[in-house]
Amino acid sequence: MRFSLALPAIGLLALAIGGCSSNRLAQSMPGQTPESINANAPAYGHTGGPLVPANYPNAGTTAPAPAPQTRVFTVYFAFGKATLSPEARSVIEEAAGAAKQGSITHITVTGHTDTVGSERYNQRLSERRAASVQAELTAEGVPSDEIVASGVGKSDLAVPTAEGVKEPRNRRVVITEGGPGA
Repeated sequence: MRFSLALPAIGLLALAIGGCSSNRLAQSMPGQTPESINANAPAYGHTGGPLVPANYPNAGTTAPAPAPQTRVFTVYFAFGKATLSPEARSVIEEAAGAAKQGSITHITVTGHTDTVGSERYNQRLSERRAASVQAELTAEGVPSDEIVASGVGKSDLAVPTAEGVKEPRNRRVVITEGGPGA
């Protein structure tokens, strides 16, 4: 006897739950688009988007803006030189175009050397390389107040080598757009 009374009660419960969530079922049907789901929204003033109680934390706020994208460009130099090759100018032109096109507000230009020569010589060479890239970026229309240039000499090698090794991939300037300080 108990079993026969339980079945109708379960049926009523299922109907009650199903009736309350019929809109939810329509929203999860395959082929539904956000527009067709909103067309099925109840007629009590909901204008789309998720139903969130007004007292829910952060209700009515928008998601935070995404962090600025960081872009990195690398300019390579000949041994012992700080002059720009045609290939280097092409990379700088691309970096300048990207900076002017986006909303980049901070560009870091870092000069590097290989391990041939003294610390003092390489520090000055890395600074000259960074300055030549900064000057070219400015000539390409990037405001100079958006660029911070520095040299790090023979520290922070791209390819770790012993002292006195000529490694072309270490003779570079790295242009970083965005990131910290942006």
